[in-house]
Amino acid sequence: MADLRLPGLFTGIDTGTLIAQLMALERRTLTVYEERKAVWEERQNALGSLETSLSTLRTTLRALSDADELRAFTTTSSNSDKLTAEASNNTFEGNHTVVINQLANAERWVQTDGLEYLEDYVGEGTFIYSYNHKETSITTTATTTLEELVGLINNDPNNPGITASLLYYNGLYHLVLNGNDAGTDYKIFVNSSSTEVWEADSALTFDGGNATLSTKITELGQFTMNNGLQGGEQIQIIGTDHNGAAINQVNLNVTENTTVGHLISEINDAFDGIAKATLENGEIILTDNTYGTSNLSIFLTYNPGSGDTELTLPDELEDWNVTEGGSITASGLNDDFEPGDFTLSQSAQDSKIKVDGFPSTAPVAEVQHLDFVNRATGGTWTLTYDGQTTAALDDTATIAEVQAALDALSNVSAGDITVSGDRLSVSNGTMTFTFSDTLGDVNMLVIDSSGLTPSDPSNWLMTEQTKGQDGYISRSSNTVDDVISGVTLHLHDTTDAGGEEITLTRDIQSVKSKLKAMIAAYNAAVTYIKERTGYNEELKTAGVLMGDYVVSTIRSQIREPLIAPTSGFVEDIDSFLMPGHIGLELDRNGILSLDANVFDEAIADDYLGVLGLIGADKTGSSDSNDIEFYGAHSDYTTAGDYTVKVEYDVSGDIYKAWIKLSTEGDWLYREATISGNVITGDNNFDDNGDPTYPENSLQVTAPVTGTPSSTIYATVRVKQGFAGAIEDALDRMLKASTGTIKIDQEHIDDVIKGIKTKIEDEEYRLTLRERRLVARFARLEKTLALIQRQMSLLGLTTTAV
Repeated sequence: MADLRLPGLFTGIDTGTLIAQLMALERRTLTVYEERKAVWEERQNALGSLETSLSTLRTTLRALSDADELRAFTTTSSNSDKLTAEASNNTFEGNHTVVINQLANAERWVQTDGLEYLEDYVGEGTFIYSYNHKETSITTTATTTLEELVGLINNDPNNPGITASLLYYNGLYHLVLNGNDAGTDYKIFVNSSSTEVWEADSALTFDGGNATLSTKITELGQFTMNNGLQGGEQIQIIGTDHNGAAINQVNLNVTENTTVGHLISEINDAFDGIAKATLENGEIILTDNTYGTSNLSIFLTYNPGSGDTELTLPDELEDWNVTEGGSITASGLNDDFEPGDFTLSQSAQDSKIKVDGFPSTAPVAEVQHLDFVNRATGGTWTLTYDGQTTAALDDTATIAEVQAALDALSNVSAGDITVSGDRLSVSNGTMTFTFSDTLGDVNMLVIDSSGLTPSDPSNWLMTEQTKGQDGYISRSSNTVDDVISGVTLHLHDTTDAGGEEITLTRDIQSVKSKLKAMIAAYNAAVTYIKERTGYNEELKTAGVLMGDYVVSTIRSQIREPLIAPTSGFVEDIDSFLMPGHIGLELDRNGILSLDANVFDEAIADDYLGVLGLIGADKTGSSDSNDIEFYGAHSDYTTAGDYTVKVEYDVSGDIYKAWIKLSTEGDWLYREATISGNVITGDNNFDDNGDPTYPENSLQVTAPVTGTPSSTIYATVRVKQGFAGAIEDALDRMLKASTGTIKIDQEHIDDVIKGIKTKIEDEEYRLTLRERRLVARFARLEKTLALIQRQMSLLGLTTTAV
């Protein structure tokens, strides 16, 4: 009997291979799904890369989409060792001659008699000093060393701007106090007692917060406009000086442009160096310039003139928090730390410059008078100048003795002050103090008559007869940014009388560089789109994004502003109407380039016109003298031409207004909002946060009254440069929630998610199928094994095939 061949039974049947082959046939559907998923994932990655490319393009466009920011200037100096400068976009071309007479310095005081060792004790007590009219005190113990005192000053959280150090000289350590800032506002005083400070008990406010120096008086929360300013409104500044003598009253006229800064400036003019006014956290603060017990006072009253406006100011004593002078005494330290134990080694001074010959006036010496009716019959008196006080003078002191006392002050140099006139021991006299014309406008001298007979301050009146002028512009820094509009000057050294020259020229190259960056980013995006949406003839393959409608429209959306007339620009008014007019060209493959010759000619012909075509940011104009462009929103208003219609009622009052795009039919006029003479376009938004209508936030002005029962019209043009137009298109594409790229990505995500679900379902089916095959072949092997045993019993044999 022929042998029965059953391949692999126990020795030959490869059920694993059979199952694998069967499962390979079953997996064909799964393979299709996986290949489809890979394609969509490749599209997903390609769309992500496109999004990155478009974001890069948008970044370059943002650098171009504001014509004001495109204005750039280069600066050159005739001598950069003495003068350099930088310019912002709001300056102008030209040359400026700058004479530097003096650089600003920070103040420095050095202890005259030092200590032998760093570990020497300074004594238990209080060390008081002030800087920038802010006073602080340092408390020491019996074991505080000189070195530790330096640390206490430098680490004090109330330190107003002083750096303490030690100078080793002639075998002794000297305490040094250095001001951190330059300028005459930053002077250092070592005081024997505390200084009087008047602080308003409530802050001036604006729009829910504290007022600043730039806040207008009429915008203060304390101001009530009622029927508006009528003229004659004034803030009256009155007060007394350190010794109780009345200051000259100053009246500040209040207009719609008067600011808190003007008020602070007028207070300082009224006290003329006797005290210093500042604004901190909305509060007016007046600090005496002389330490010790003081009769300083200040009151601010408002006079509404013929109007009915109201302004609440600190006009009574209870409106001020007063820290009395002399309430803290510097005591307990060694004798080496008294005010007279420090030497002024470098005086605080302002920088002084002339620009283009201005100021052109000759220097004027300041003259101050000490007028008195009753003569002094006994006692002593002192003079204080800029915080330093003379030694006591007798009632019979001669003019020469007064001169010598002033010359002995460390802040007075020979020739700074010349004393003349009458001594105090005569009746109806005048003592005259003439300051060097190089000092300019100086602080008032203060007389302390409390030790004289008579002592009444009203008998001893110090007045300014002639305000000094040194013939220079003074600033507290060597960086000056408020003299030439848009230019910051950096002063490095003094110049001769001829000065040095700063030249400002248009930085055309910066505009070119920004354009070239945009062109490179644009071409990169266009090339990427072309590669991913086109067909490769050589490889016979389609781009991964071929057929994607969203991607296919992107190129046309960013291309359109480059070939179409730019919105709001019209012939006979604007020099350039479209990008091609300034040298931007697209070739047949959509690649953008810049014709440098055309661009250079255009920018030479109309510099601002080129910048406007590139980056006008919803600027506007009108063809009417009655209806005029007022403003537009950079994000919400659509650029283009609008027709504005305004109606007046039978009384001639403005009644209604409508706005539409000039290209729309008359039936599409949309009613606008009227507030006074300002007309504002519809400001509604759709569910996506986008403006409902193109005129959103467009504002024009029109006369409040007109011809009764009349209608007037105007064409209002809103300009937007092509860079802004492309940027807006990209914003719509790249918007985080509703952008077209985002929607396309979500669609691809949904497709991939659906395919993944099918893959999971198919993998589950295949798992079950494989289990069934394994079970089936296991049963088959079991059956074949049984047959083999039976055949063996019958004497049959099997041979493996």
